[in-house]
Amino acid sequence: MYKLGMIACLFVVMLVGVCGCSILSGTNKTTGALSAATPTLPETYVAGEVTSPVVNPTVITTPTSPNASSANIVGAQVNMTLTETPIACNGGTCLIGSNSTTVNTTSANPSAPISSFSANPVEAFVPPNTPNPNVSVQFTDTSTNSPTSWFWRFGDQSHSNSTVENPVFIYYGYNYYQVSFSVSNGYGQSQSTATIGVCPLVVSFTATPTSGQVPVTVQFTDTSTYQPISWLWNFGDGGTSTLQNPAHTYTASGDYTVRLDATNNLGKCWNTSTISVSPLVASFTQNLTSGLVPLTVQFNDRSTDKPISWLWNFGDGGTSTLQNPVYTYMNYGTYTANLIAYNGYDEPMSSPDILITVNSFPSVNFAASPTAGKPNTTVIFTDQSKGFPSPTSWYWDFGDGFNSSYQNPSHQYVSSGLYNVNHSATNSQGTNWMNQTALIAISS
Repeated sequence: MYKLGMIACLFVVMLVGVCGCSILSGTNKTTGALSAATPTLPETYVAGEVTSPVVNPTVITTPTSPNASSANIVGAQVNMTLTETPIACNGGTCLIGSNSTTVNTTSANPSAPISSFSANPVEAFVPPNTPNPNVSVQFTDTSTNSPTSWFWRFGDQSHSNSTVENPVFIYYGYNYYQVSFSVSNGYGQSQSTATIGVCPLVVSFTATPTSGQVPVTVQFTDTSTYQPISWLWNFGDGGTSTLQNPAHTYTASGDYTVRLDATNNLGKCWNTSTISVSPLVASFTQNLTSGLVPLTVQFNDRSTDKPISWLWNFGDGGTSTLQNPVYTYMNYGTYTANLIAYNGYDEPMSSPDILITVNSFPSVNFAASPTAGKPNTTVIFTDQSKGFPSPTSWYWDFGDGFNSSYQNPSHQYVSSGLYNVNHSATNSQGTNWMNQTALIAISS
């Protein structure tokens, strides 16, 4: 006996699957006998598409399941998730098994059962390159509200069914099988459906690398078992290949679902994986972030993913298209430097901003009013100093032996004479002076 994980892909899907199978030729057989021919899927079936359940016309509503259940179906490729959507009767005549029976049920009846089930393989015997597998599936009722009767349709060509609560059913042949499960009690009935798939080969592949920055070239290697003879790759970005082991280059960032459809002499199955492609990341370093004007800064591009063009904005109106420019700031202030880098594939990317602080010594100036008068004249002095950062302390020498540390002091000259005024301003960078000779004239 071969283990299912080595031989067949058995899975259950309700809305969207992540692996699928299709068959090349032949006829299906049902429980009890092996077919000598390779089975065939319906011509209209496309792997991965939803197979619509067959619903009796008397079942007129399809409400959202209040307790959709899930079960893992262990297959040779991946574990799948089963989600059933119960279909409830609204009253009147409801199909129970193969007979039409009137049951007392309403859509609002809280005691009516809600159908759900799980399916798990219990045995799989699939000799390599044989046309018909033998796969046993354990079906388990997980319905709520205590159903008292059960009816299963297993979806094979002979329309096999069962009224056992938890039956085991054997599938013969590679195919997709639509399973429906109806439950009822004295209050009503509901139905749920799912799809069982039995595949003829195990599809798998590796990708190196599985992530990177655009552009990234990925080497795909087929590792499928049971003698695949043809391959169809869909790389998720519109690109395809029929090589067994192709390489593909992604030229735009994003997450891509890669799908491989592999075919052997019996049929086709598929599997998927994800490739993550990151965009270019623009960044840079600089040797200085602050200093005295004029400040010369060396900027160095540190962008990832090999950019081919650069646009620098230094924040004071200056720009550059060099990769590693040197720039001199001629005026004091705070400037926002930024880099936009482009790699020829993805969109141009902008770096985080960097602040460049250009400091200066104080530029000292002041005004005095009046500058002439009689003894006891009071003169108002007004500081006009500037700098970056702004001055935080001041000193005045009024020329008559008096001084002040106020920013804008007033001073009374009591005696006649010509007076020199000296003024300084200080910031974090240092101190500057301004001296004005014979600025104040006092005469009687």
